[in-house]
Amino acid sequence: MENKKKISLIEGLLFINGDEGVSLEEVSIFLDISIDESEELIVLIQNKYKKDLECGLELQRFAKNKFRMITKKENSEYYIKLANLKTESRLSSASIEVLSIIAYKGPVTKADVENIRGVNCDNIFYKLKLRNLISEVGKSNDVGKPTLYNVTTEFLKYFNLNSLEELPKLKESNISDKEIFNRG
Repeated sequence: MENKKKISLIEGLLFINGDEGVSLEEVSIFLDISIDESEELIVLIQNKYKKDLECGLELQRFAKNKFRMITKKENSEYYIKLANLKTESRLSSASIEVLSIIAYKGPVTKADVENIRGVNCDNIFYKLKLRNLISEVGKSNDVGKPTLYNVTTEFLKYFNLNSLEELPKLKESNISDKEIFNRG
C-alpha cells in the first residue's frame, strides 16, 4: 500500500476517534505496519497540515503517545464567535438526552453515554463542548483511560439551576438506562 493511501486511512481514523485520539500502537495495528513506520506517517501528516496555510486543522500530540486533529490556534478567536452563536440556538432533543445522562450520571465517559443511548455521540459531544455545556473533568481508571465528562456552570445557567441538586428526582424503576433511551 502506498504512503498516500496509508495517510488517508490514518486521517480517517483520526476523524472517527475525534478527541479520544489515536495512539501509534493503534495506527500500527490498524495498518499492519511497525510502530516506527506509524510514527513516520504521523510526522508526514503533522508536516502536511503545518505547511498548508489554507487548512484550518493541525495534528496535536497529547498523552505522550496519542494524536488528534484540532483546529489551528491562530483561528481560535473565530471559533469563540461560533461558540457564542451556537449558544443562542436551541438544543436538539438528542443533545438534551446526552446532557441529561451526563448531568445525572456524571462524571461519565462518552462510551458510557453511547452505551446507554445505543448510538454514536461524537457530534453531540463536540457541539456540547463547543457550547461549553460539558467539559472534560479527568480520566477514568478503565482500560485506555477514557476521558470523563461532566456538565459545566454554563449548563446550570442554561437551565436556570443553582446546582445539580435541583434536577428533578428520577423515579425508582426496574427499567434499565438502555431501555429508557432505546429508540427501537
